[in-house]
Amino acid sequence: MANPQTSPQGFTPFFKRVSQGEDRHADIYACIAILTNKTIADIQQQAESLGVPKVGPFYPYLDGDLLAKILVGHNLVATLWKGATGYNDLPDVAIAMVDYSPEWEVGRCVVFHRQRSADGKSVHPYVVDPYPHADSKLHLRQGTSELNGLSPSWFIGVHPKPTGK
Repeated sequence: MANPQTSPQGFTPFFKRVSQGEDRHADIYACIAILTNKTIADIQQQAESLGVPKVGPFYPYLDGDLLAKILVGHNLVATLWKGATGYNDLPDVAIAMVDYSPEWEVGRCVVFHRQRSADGKSVHPYVVDPYPHADSKLHLRQGTSELNGLSPSWFIGVHPKPTGK
């Protein structure tokens, strides 16, 4: 998919969508690829170097600690998983778990970004969804009605690694 994807309103998101492909566990890899501007193959190779097997099941390994280790390798810092009742609970950049089933303790991950204008006068929240089976119109979700249709249950905040000593 050619990105950056521009909405009908002329909005161009900062983050470029990466599809998770057919691997049902690759949503995490795709979200990290979106945040780091890398490929899923790059992220998967990095995860394997940290102990994730080449062939699944992957879920025992894809926890907050692994995400933090991968992200710090790209000069990004991750928070712990935290509960959310809506996007107002999230920081400006986050990996959000949506479609969460408490019964099964599973969901899928998307990237949330609260993009601020250069002058700081306007804020444009949106979600980049790596899920390949959704209508392509849903790969970039913005606006209250579209975001409310995909509520986060959990999130990991992501911010640049501080520079300095």
